[in-house]
Amino acid sequence: MTFTGETFVGLLPELISTVFIVVVLMVGVFVEKSPDLTASLAALGALAVFVSAAVLLATGFSGEFFGGGFVVDNFALFFKMIVAGSAFFAVVTAARWSGRTGDLPEYMTLILSVVLGATLLVSVRDLFGVFLAIELATIPSYALVAFDRTRRESAEGGMKYLLTGVIASSVLLYGMVLIYGVSGSAALADIAETFTGQLTPVAILGLVMLLSGFAFKLSAAPFHFWTPDAYQGAPTSAAAFLSVAPKAATFAVLLRILLEGMPEAAPTWTPVMAFLAIVTMFVGNLFALRQRNVRRMLAYSSVAHSGYILAAFAALQGQGVATAVEAVLIYSAAYAVMNTGAFLMIELVGEDSKSFNGLFRTRPALALCMGIFMAALVGIPPFSGFFGKAWVLLAGAQSGSIVVYAVLGALVINSVLSVPYYFGIIRNMFFEEPTKDAISEPRDTGAVKASVYVLAAATTLFALVVGPLSALTRASGLL
Repeated sequence: MTFTGETFVGLLPELISTVFIVVVLMVGVFVEKSPDLTASLAALGALAVFVSAAVLLATGFSGEFFGGGFVVDNFALFFKMIVAGSAFFAVVTAARWSGRTGDLPEYMTLILSVVLGATLLVSVRDLFGVFLAIELATIPSYALVAFDRTRRESAEGGMKYLLTGVIASSVLLYGMVLIYGVSGSAALADIAETFTGQLTPVAILGLVMLLSGFAFKLSAAPFHFWTPDAYQGAPTSAAAFLSVAPKAATFAVLLRILLEGMPEAAPTWTPVMAFLAIVTMFVGNLFALRQRNVRRMLAYSSVAHSGYILAAFAALQGQGVATAVEAVLIYSAAYAVMNTGAFLMIELVGEDSKSFNGLFRTRPALALCMGIFMAALVGIPPFSGFFGKAWVLLAGAQSGSIVVYAVLGALVINSVLSVPYYFGIIRNMFFEEPTKDAISEPRDTGAVKASVYVLAAATTLFALVVGPLSALTRASGLL
């Protein structure tokens, strides 16, 4: 195996994240009382990963390395930018909280470790490499969820996440082993030669277990039960980050596995994705309707949005394949900006829905931002969520499948179901009397507020990047 200059360029985002993991941890150990320096280095590391991926994308860099097991293409670089961008906002907003606890170096190291695992994940073309990358992104996530030692919910959420995650990882690995046994190889190109025509029972069992393991990672029902407790227990910055970055990377690698490793088996796995999409949408929205805690509401909302993206996976057939891939990219980017912003609002206002009462009268700028995020999550134009759902609907219409039409009907129904709990927050902010929680202004929140304003602007102006994202998909090399 030869390492060339091109290999190091292709691995630049991963190498940068590795370097900053070591630097941040060492600075925290050897430079006492340096929270500002540690936070700055972590933010610089996340930004450097983002910039490196963006430069490689802009220059058209692409290549296959390590015998084709690692690929750098437009598709992978785009998702690396989503991961690194969400990590940057998490690091910036986490500095205030973790600096007070005295655990800032460890917290930042965990975030950057998730970045490393997620950026590796979107480029891997080997099932066992996929498993290792998933675990590299997931194991630090367990610690992030349980990091807040002052709250009982944090330890409880971390323990539930860990126990269920171990089981899910076992199921995922066993499915990969069965697929390896049938194919004689873990490389996606070799698997594609086996998963054609009539599948054997062992191949079907391996596929089902593989999809079940991924469903857990994506918070898809009925494998979602860890999500509300984990997001409620995690520090706000960790919940915002984990709801976006690992999930986006997992969607990316699942899309790569299905399109590069099992394209001829689409008649088998598309009905499974359709079932998961419908169940996930209804479970997420129906449970979100019952929540009075904004953090748990956003957790169940995250489940529902996983269902919306899975609807695009169900549309990966007929004439809708290219548009469905576009939908996954567009929805992932749209969800990243609007959901991260909504979670960060909890840091500024509180997680009880009554904390938002009268917010427009006390802090109108924040109320407008939260209104933008809620409208975007519903799918109201011209905000980012609208374009994600519009592309899913377009892909489903092009697929020509009756099953997919049923999924699209469920998507429309669930979008309507989501209106009461999203717009309930808007009603509280604009039409209710302020509460003491809403009036109080937390100290040292400048970085969090700046992040919210930036994310609200990105959510509002998302239409400007839809065209480039569509062109990026066509040039991604995935199709």
